[in-house]
Amino acid sequence: MAKIIESNIESRTVNSYYSIWQIVLIGAVLGFLFWGLTSLIGRFTNSANIPGDVATILVAATGIIIMVRLFMVRPLIITIATAASLWGLAQWSNGLPWWEIIAWDILLYGLAYTLFSWISRYSRIVPVMVVVISIVVILRIATTL
Repeated sequence: MAKIIESNIESRTVNSYYSIWQIVLIGAVLGFLFWGLTSLIGRFTNSANIPGDVATILVAATGIIIMVRLFMVRPLIITIATAASLWGLAQWSNGLPWWEIIAWDILLYGLAYTLFSWISRYSRIVPVMVVVISIVVILRIATTL
C-alpha cells in the first residue's frame, strides 16, 4: 500500500526581472573584492598571475552565492562567463596605480555582470548559451591580440 505524504514546501520563483542597478552594484562590489583578494594573495607570491587567477575563482564563487540568494536567473552562466572573460585581469592592470586598478576592476566587473545577466534573462537556454559563448570567445581573442 502506498503512503501519501503531504508536505507544505514553499517554493519561490526565480526573479527574472531584477533591477539593472542591482546587478551593476553586485558586479562593482565583486570587482572591488577581486582587487582586495588579488592584493592580499599577491603579498605571498611573486607573480601577478597566480593571485589574480585565485581571486577570479573566489570572486566567481562569491558571485554565485550572492545571485542564488537573490533568486537571479542563471547565476552559473553569468559568473562563469564573467570569470572566463576577465581571466588575467590582474596581469592586464599590473603596473597601474592602485586607484586606477580599483577603478578598472570595478568598471569591468560591473559591465561584465550587467552584460551577461541581461543576455541570460532570455527564456530559452540554447540561444543564451550560443550568444554567451560567442561573446566570451570574441573577448578572449580580443584580449590576446
